Amino acid sequence: MSAPPAQPHAQSSAGAAAKAGGSQLLIDRLLPTFDVAVVHADVFRAAPAQCYLAASELDLFQTPLIRTLIDIRGLPQRVASTLRGRGTTTTFEASRRTFRLKDMVDLGWISLGDTPGVEMVLGQVSRPWKGVAVSTHAPTTPEQFTNFDEPGFAKIATSLRIDPYGNDSSILTMETRVAITDDSSRRRFRRYWLVIGPVSSLIRRMALRLLATELRRSTPGRPHDGGAG
Repeated sequence: MSAPPAQPHAQSSAGAAAKAGGSQLLIDRLLPTFDVAVVHADVFRAAPAQCYLAASELDLFQTPLIRTLIDIRGLPQRVASTLRGRGTTTTFEASRRTFRLKDMVDLGWISLGDTPGVEMVLGQVSRPWKGVAVSTHAPTTPEQFTNFDEPGFAKIATSLRIDPYGNDSSILTMETRVAITDDSSRRRFRRYWLVIGPVSSLIRRMALRLLATELRRSTPGRPHDGGAG
């Protein structure tokens, strides 16, 4: 993923496609304007309900490399802690035994909305380039998240959506959007994202491959095309 553009986008290609099909994304309502978006999608030969359940329960720490990459993603926070004289630390995410979407509310994320069996959206306000996670007015509700504009922060929304695709197949879309609240922070985030963006995208591609493996185990004998990213 290249460095985020200087000007915000109005919507992602995934959002445009959903609107063209007559189905608005929850993430479009929660974070319609953003500086960077990362979208990964794939087709899985499993019914939408089965695919949604498997994706929401998927433990990324089944794969040691993903655990390592998540720890690498937290490198800026560890460097910042060291420079402040707090010593070397391990990120909270990497210290956990599991890492699933439903675990993220324990990691400083808030549930912004969900359509059961179809879509869920999680959000966070943070300074990923500094490792200082929360604002003094950190949002705790979807409305507060949408309206948050305190300078010096990144508003991050991540979504999982499942749509039917033919007979007993599904399209899974993962999207993360980031909206920066001021120009100075936008420049800081750009430098951070040059390093961390490719790692973040690799984690998502590996997650799709892991999900394809899990679905093959649960439905032996059926072809599964997912996992290409």
